Amino acid sequence: MTVVVYDTGMLMALVSQDRRAHILHKGFVGAGGHQPIVPGPALSQAWRTSPKTAHAWKRLLADVVVHPGARTRFPQEQAPRCLPCTGGMTIEDWQTIGDMIGAAALPPRKRPDPVDALAVFVAAAHGGGVVLTPDTDDIEAYAATLPGADVSAVAI
Repeated sequence: MTVVVYDTGMLMALVSQDRRAHILHKGFVGAGGHQPIVPGPALSQAWRTSPKTAHAWKRLLADVVVHPGARTRFPQEQAPRCLPCTGGMTIEDWQTIGDMIGAAALPPRKRPDPVDALAVFVAAAHGGGVVLTPDTDDIEAYAATLPGADVSAVAI
C-alpha cells in the first residue's frame, strides 16, 4: 500500500493556506484509500493554538490520521483501517528510528531530525509511500537507511 505522510512543513503550508499544498491535500483525500498520515511529533512542531488557525486545523485534522494513534477512541469515521496505524509503536520501532538518525547521510549543516525519520519510518511501515516536505534531501537520506523501503519525498 502506498501512503502519503505529511511532515511539519506540509502541515504549516496547509494551515497557512498555501495553494499548492491545498491542491495536493484535496487530491489525496478525494482519491480515497488511506487517509494522509501525520506523525504526532510533526503535529506538535506545527501546532500553535490560535483563533486565526483554529478552523484550518479543525478541517485538516478531520482529513488525516495522526500516528501513533491517540489513547482515546477514534470517532467511527476517523478510525484507522490498517494495522500499522492501529498497532502503534514498539520499543524496537523507536530504536530503528534512532539507528536511522545515526546512519543518515544528511546534507551539510543539517541537524538530525527525529520527526523526519519518523515520517519515513511510518511510510515504510505501510509498505511504502511518499513524504510531503520542504526538506526532500533529509527525507531521502533517512529513506536510504532502510534498504528496500519504497519511500520517496515530494517537495512542497
